[in-house]
Amino acid sequence: MATPAAAAAAASLGFYLWVRQWQQCGYAGVLDLPVPLETHARTESPPTTWSETLYLFREAVRYMYQETLGRWHAIDLFFGLAYLSRRLTDEYPAADIAATGQPIIVKQLSAADAQQLLVQLQHVRRYMLYCQGLRHHKPDMQRKHWQEHLGLVAEDILWHNPTAGLLRPAYVIVKDRPTQSIILCVRGTHSRPDMFTSLTGAVKPHHAVSPGGVVLGFSHLGMLAAARWLMKATRDTLIKALDSNQGYQLKIVGHSMGGGTAAMLTMMLRDKVSELSTATAWAIACPACMTLQLAGSCAPFVTTLIHGTDIVPTFSSGAVDNLRQEVNQSSWFAEFQTDIKQRLTSNFTSTLRGLRIGAAGTAQWTQRNIIRTAATGITYAMHVQQTGWA
Repeated sequence: MATPAAAAAAASLGFYLWVRQWQQCGYAGVLDLPVPLETHARTESPPTTWSETLYLFREAVRYMYQETLGRWHAIDLFFGLAYLSRRLTDEYPAADIAATGQPIIVKQLSAADAQQLLVQLQHVRRYMLYCQGLRHHKPDMQRKHWQEHLGLVAEDILWHNPTAGLLRPAYVIVKDRPTQSIILCVRGTHSRPDMFTSLTGAVKPHHAVSPGGVVLGFSHLGMLAAARWLMKATRDTLIKALDSNQGYQLKIVGHSMGGGTAAMLTMMLRDKVSELSTATAWAIACPACMTLQLAGSCAPFVTTLIHGTDIVPTFSSGAVDNLRQEVNQSSWFAEFQTDIKQRLTSNFTSTLRGLRIGAAGTAQWTQRNIIRTAATGITYAMHVQQTGWA
């Protein structure tokens, strides 16, 4: 516990000093904030020293601040989003994504195509079970999961790195006999180090080599650094595994953060390692981790799977920018005023109704317990008096 606490304290101190310097430059209180300085300028690979680790923590905190309170006015962030979320929309949340896809109507498929699709889905199920197994905390539980659900034997686990580090995701390399594949499975966000890999969301230049030439773009720094580390860590093992298992295919698989890392790793292996140039990737719930041009260049060998409107694949910095613009341009303040007036009117009406009901109840009680009793007493007294006179 001492190491994370010291790192968090150092990151907080560095962030506080940076904020003080930022305020002293005359920017405090200005609504149109200046363009923030680039974060993670010195981060290209996982940290290897204490100073690099502290630098990564500090830059992660600074990046999170810039992307939240640094770009959103607090009142818009808390009230604007709340009132905007109450609006109903007729548009499907992932309509723009669905529009670019090609729907598959099973009834219109031939018997051969339907069988091929069924086999592909069975393979995808195995990929997902490998990802699920990596989410267990203990290595023994991970291996037990694969043995029980996939029938994997110990000798088919070629390399197993069960724990994650900063920009170093957990992974496993297995020989999957039913699919005739060598599978490299990368775990998604599951632990604190994985969280910092995901939150290292600054973009860095990245390129890909396609048949049409070199494609330039930008990628998520955390996943990009993790992919570079994985290439160095797994390259020799993957080459040896394919040489020892002729006819097997290389599949790079990952879920969530691991899916984005798997896609970038596949691009690097196909570009830089000739022995692994036939690798393909299956990215399950892959986040938006690269620019559109780069994503298009890897489409022939990277397949992504999205379940409905899962927030991980549909969330991106571009979507946040569009949301911020929509919140700023919306009439949420007028809706807020209307809502307050309605609440005050409703409460006032309820109070008057309560007072009226209370007054009516009091009148009934007074009539029943005081006036009626008094009237009965007077009637009785008059009867006694009349009897006495008689």
